[in-house]
Amino acid sequence: MEPGGSTQARQLGNALGLTAVTAAELAGFDRYPQAEYWVVNAVLSRWPSRILRAVSLNDEHGHPTWRHVLLVRVERPESEGGSFIAAGTHLEHGLDRSVTRCAQMAHLVAEVSSEIGSHEQWRNELPAIVAGDFNAVPWSDEVRRATGTATPFVPGFVLVDAWDACGNPDRGDTWSTKNPLVPRRAVHPNRRLDYITTTFPRRRNCGSFQSCVLRGVDLVNGVQPSDHYAVLAEVDL
Repeated sequence: MEPGGSTQARQLGNALGLTAVTAAELAGFDRYPQAEYWVVNAVLSRWPSRILRAVSLNDEHGHPTWRHVLLVRVERPESEGGSFIAAGTHLEHGLDRSVTRCAQMAHLVAEVSSEIGSHEQWRNELPAIVAGDFNAVPWSDEVRRATGTATPFVPGFVLVDAWDACGNPDRGDTWSTKNPLVPRRAVHPNRRLDYITTTFPRRRNCGSFQSCVLRGVDLVNGVQPSDHYAVLAEVDL
């Protein structure tokens, strides 16, 4: 996002015919007026969307960070299955920041679960789509607790990882030395850091993943789109 309000998400949305919403209110230009841009999360959809909340995620000390989660209601027509919640996020980076990411993930999961409703409502509602750069590998504490392979952050509420749910046989590294934009001397490349997930519990027969693949792996007109490969998933919603 640029100081004048222009966002990469809006440019992509205009080019692709999609609705783009961003967590613009969390940009820090008021604190850092010299900044040429600010990183905010966004959600793009083929249907109109409205922001439910944009929340700064707390660290292990309970202090809000510039990392955040953007929750939106995607207003899909009832004839096509009805509206649902989507959330985009980007957690703290750094090999030694797992404790901070655990706190941020705990806050994120709490926000998403409460937006869906009470514990009694989860099984009757469509699942939320939660996606983003978690900056954490699947066997990290933060991802294990989020996905229920360790004690969940919110009792009885977890995220289902599309890559694993589809039974992909390879690692699915999204930060890879095969990508020309990844530094050859990166401290720890070749990791899966980016995820698409659905929430569970959820309405019966809703939320199953049909496929999950990487995109942006190959050059497009000689250009590498990003230093992270994209994750593309098909979900029955």
